[in-house]
Amino acid sequence: MCGRYAFYSPAEAMRHLFGVGAEHAIPPNYNIGPRQPVLIIRRGEKGVRELVAVEWGLVPEWAREIGTKPLNNARVETVREKPSFRSSIVRKRCLVPFDGWYEWRTEGGRKQPYYIRPVAGGPMAFAGIWSVWHGPNGDHWLETMAILTAPTVGPMRSLHHRRPLVVRPEQYEAWLQPHDPLPRGFLDSFDWVPETAFEWTPVSTRVNNVRFNDPGCLDAPEDDPQPSLF
Repeated sequence: MCGRYAFYSPAEAMRHLFGVGAEHAIPPNYNIGPRQPVLIIRRGEKGVRELVAVEWGLVPEWAREIGTKPLNNARVETVREKPSFRSSIVRKRCLVPFDGWYEWRTEGGRKQPYYIRPVAGGPMAFAGIWSVWHGPNGDHWLETMAILTAPTVGPMRSLHHRRPLVVRPEQYEAWLQPHDPLPRGFLDSFDWVPETAFEWTPVSTRVNNVRFNDPGCLDAPEDDPQPSLF
């Protein structure tokens, strides 16, 4: 799964990798949590990539109200069938830029956070889907997103049984291209970035509190860790 991630690369790196620019400076974010505004790349109305801010935690377009539990992740195995996701996976796919993400493992009776990042450095992009919610009366406009996940099959399984799917740069355009209906075998046609492309290290329990958002979240673990705020 992916319940917390970081994105702090400069705008120049975004422009180089994704072919989009930001009108304003992008502040670094070392502790992105659900229900926060996040950046995604999607195809605009004229077919040109655009960088937009949405909320993390997908709200289905047909929902009568915003649920108390955000839909942060969508399982790639069932995303085509789940009512909450099946419309978005067809027409509203996006790239979610990141530099790394966090997972927690129980060690010595406490949850130890780990930071997972590309061995070759970032940024990279999660496979995402997005949606627009207008509310039951059509008087709202809320754009949200979820990150696709898959089972872990290698060493990363020691951290968690699932991982976010990461799109290769050469397949960005294929992922963003809308289809209706979705071609047979579409999701299986992607050569997702493998688990071996990432490394992970234990980090400070400072990241447990989403209010902390600074490079200190990536520091080595403290001798006297802060209590978890999960």
